[in-house]
Amino acid sequence: MSPDRPAASPGTTPARPQGWAEHELLVIQGAVRMLGRSLDPAPAIREILHLASEFLGLNRGRLVLWDETRGALAIRHSYGLTREEAAAGVFAPGEGVTGGVYLTGEAAVIQDVDAEARFLFRSVPRHRLPPETVAYIALPVLHDARVVGVLGVHRLRRRDRGLAEDLRLLGILVALVGQLLELERHVAARTAALERENRALKEELERAAATAHAAGIVGESPALLAALRQIERVADTDATLLLLGESGTGKELVARAAHLMSRRRDRPFIKLNCAALPETLFEAELFGHEKGAYTGAAGARAGKFELADGGTLFLDEIGEMPLALQAKLLRALQERVVERLGGHRERPVDVRIVAATNQDLQARVQAGLFRLDLFYRLNVVPLTLPPLRDRQADIPALVRHFLNRFNQQHQRAASLAPAAMADLAAYAWPGNVRQLQNVIERMVLLQPDTRALDREAVLAALAAEPASPPAASPARRPAGPRGYRYVAEDERPRIEAALRETHGNKSAAAQRLGLSLRQLQYRMQILAIPG
Repeated sequence: MSPDRPAASPGTTPARPQGWAEHELLVIQGAVRMLGRSLDPAPAIREILHLASEFLGLNRGRLVLWDETRGALAIRHSYGLTREEAAAGVFAPGEGVTGGVYLTGEAAVIQDVDAEARFLFRSVPRHRLPPETVAYIALPVLHDARVVGVLGVHRLRRRDRGLAEDLRLLGILVALVGQLLELERHVAARTAALERENRALKEELERAAATAHAAGIVGESPALLAALRQIERVADTDATLLLLGESGTGKELVARAAHLMSRRRDRPFIKLNCAALPETLFEAELFGHEKGAYTGAAGARAGKFELADGGTLFLDEIGEMPLALQAKLLRALQERVVERLGGHRERPVDVRIVAATNQDLQARVQAGLFRLDLFYRLNVVPLTLPPLRDRQADIPALVRHFLNRFNQQHQRAASLAPAAMADLAAYAWPGNVRQLQNVIERMVLLQPDTRALDREAVLAALAAEPASPPAASPARRPAGPRGYRYVAEDERPRIEAALRETHGNKSAAAQRLGLSLRQLQYRMQILAIPG
């Protein structure tokens, strides 16, 4: 800490002689002009010292401040001193004239430095000063009645200007220097605070990105990092998280990342796709059932809520939940208890809910397909995930990620030509990350030889995608055939089988077939499969 001391007034002087008023005015005007030119006080302080030297003959000016690293007073700014002379100006509080002014807060006017025992000649040896009577003036620099530094100048004693006049003018300059130092202190404090905030934000983003990577999320675009930052802020709470956004934006991966960031990370992460179950089995799947609760219930079984006890339950496609089940879900969320189908005992559960949908839940509420009270219960922390077209900077990393995965999975060694990567990065990706993943896998599987996948391979893979306009303004698309797909007749049996197995639930059938709902509907249309 700086050993600041209370300041005393330097006193007043008689009226000044004629001839110096214009010079004083020029010095003060120049000093004031410098105040607003920069947040860095160094140039302004040096200019003040320069003006005082040039116009008034107050030479070898220096500003001495407390140096925390040295634990002493040191010259911070100067004019008329060499670098070596300035470096030599180090004083303990109370040492010499400068240290005395700092310690007592009283101005010092030395009529003759040769006659003053306290004058140490530490910065400028006597033989470097003019061979005549040299005076020295030192004033305390104040802030909030505390001494924060000392402004000192030499002058020749023989000048036809009184020392009292110099003392009065230096008092004005010292006040300006004090303002500059206070501005510097405020700027430094604000800069330090911003640096701390930036470090904290960087560490927060790094933690979120590391956890996201562990959950399988690839990318570092600003849109993605902003979403991850929001997730980290609420991850360690029990607040319900509602993930919104287009199909294929990675809601399940984000839900898993939220689980891994939370204090529930060591407990189960259970997921349920609300679009993949027929209504008749939904309640038993969600809440469990007792033996004999319905035909085929040969034994008791815990539902998703019980399995997720202590952990996280991810309800995907929540907008597809049957209306009759929504009231029971709302009760489970509010009361934190579940009752198995066919049972009569309430079971307490401690579950954090993460729900997801690509639908407009408010529109479904207005259409009478979703309960308003359940919507409010789920919409505690809504988070919209960015579509891939808003994360174009992430596309190269995603392409490399999927290329590596499918090369390992299918025992291939496919690589990608630079032009092909540029085409993939320029595509609009209406199906988002899921569509990109499908296209990369198709390219790897259809690679005919060891040549790098080129633009032709990209066009062929994209041409196999069903026609579907992007949900927002389209990005650039590679030139070439697109928007149609040759659907083979031999796909009919597996599509019909999937529809039978899911009791006509197209979302569930598409999931079994590894297709998006749009892709399944396109194939059903081409093959004239009813449904």
